[in-house]
Amino acid sequence: MDSNPIQQRIEEFEQKYLEIRYTQAYKYLILRTAQDDWEMLEAFYDYMLGIDNEVEDVVLVFQSALYQVETYSQALVEELFAFVLLWNYADKPDSIEHSFIDWKMNRSLSSTKNTAALFVANINAFCQSVTLEEDSNIVCVLHYQNKESRPILHWLKDLAQLELHPSVTIVLSDTFEDPLFNAFKDYSPKATQILPHRFELNQAIKEIAAMGDPNTPDTKYRYHMVQLHESINKQREKEVHKHANFCLEIADQNKENDANWYVQKMLVYSTWSTFEFSKKQFKQAVKFIDLGIDSLLEVKGKLVEDMVDRLLGQGFLFRGNLYLLLKENERAQEDFMQGELHYINCQDYLMQIESVRLIVQAAEKIGDKKIKYEALNRGIRLGVNLNPTLAQASTYTLLVKEVLAARYNSFISDSELDAIVKPLLGDQWRVNNKNVKSIMTKKEH
Repeated sequence: MDSNPIQQRIEEFEQKYLEIRYTQAYKYLILRTAQDDWEMLEAFYDYMLGIDNEVEDVVLVFQSALYQVETYSQALVEELFAFVLLWNYADKPDSIEHSFIDWKMNRSLSSTKNTAALFVANINAFCQSVTLEEDSNIVCVLHYQNKESRPILHWLKDLAQLELHPSVTIVLSDTFEDPLFNAFKDYSPKATQILPHRFELNQAIKEIAAMGDPNTPDTKYRYHMVQLHESINKQREKEVHKHANFCLEIADQNKENDANWYVQKMLVYSTWSTFEFSKKQFKQAVKFIDLGIDSLLEVKGKLVEDMVDRLLGQGFLFRGNLYLLLKENERAQEDFMQGELHYINCQDYLMQIESVRLIVQAAEKIGDKKIKYEALNRGIRLGVNLNPTLAQASTYTLLVKEVLAARYNSFISDSELDAIVKPLLGDQWRVNNKNVKSIMTKKEH
């Protein structure tokens, strides 16, 4: 079976990786690509983990976030423990030889003088407990995704001072636009190599869009949709209008035979509206999202309700925000209420919470305390449908702040409020809520 353009680019990069792997001596390898190609690099990591490739090494992809330099090694070691547990006890196909890895995590091997010591000691012990084929290595991919460079460079500087097992290599990745790990070359210049590569993902997407019968509506639509997004990225307004209209024309020609084309119309209008919003042309943005909402309302009842309700919910919330910018607060409030109804229909609790928060925002501008307090009452009680991770990473924390700032005893008692919020935000939630932003920031990678 012929591979598609994405697969071809992955395989091309695999050959470059294998070439440097077997011709250059290094302990640390930095993979560098364009920011627009970052998804391809993540896809390559997934590809390395598969068995249907030419990479003979044992690849471990560490996803741990670096919150503090002092705890990064512990996070990596715990992730390694999870890998081993999965390997030892997961069901495996007959084609994979089973071998038990007799390694135990040891948290006592840390050092106050070197933040990387705990990781190095454990990965070295891990290497001694596994049997590798000749010329095979253990490749530790540190998929660092934080924007801050100082913590990881601090940790890597400590890492370079320690001796890794001969079979271990470390792989890092950054971009041409932000070559984060250039400084690492100074820590270990002789043991570090950089592998640059441009995947040209945008071109691959164009090629995929053009695959298939060029005369079918699907192929034509995909082609113009890709061109539409590229025109938006390059801020080519005439091209945006041209390709958006081509997409809409194709959808209109085929919508009577297939109701899914109504959904495609909504996606085109939503994309076009977002483009106008980015130019601060709010009235034009309203015009296009109006058309998108109308196209979906035409097909309601003919397609899967869950999908239609989610798209309508998005459309109403987006248009409501546009009305707020245009200071048409009553219209904004109506749209936020419509959005909430659609999210209730599809039981999307997070978006119900966001809808309620926006209703509160609009009601405050209008001065409608009744609507505001009714919305706060509905919203705070939605917390029973969340777990701590979802609550702390969502706008529920902002809604909690709105509740505390209001005279909430008119609709909920202190004991009820504590019963809902304390399991989600912790015992000190009332104190911490004074700085809700800090709660949400902790969840950023």
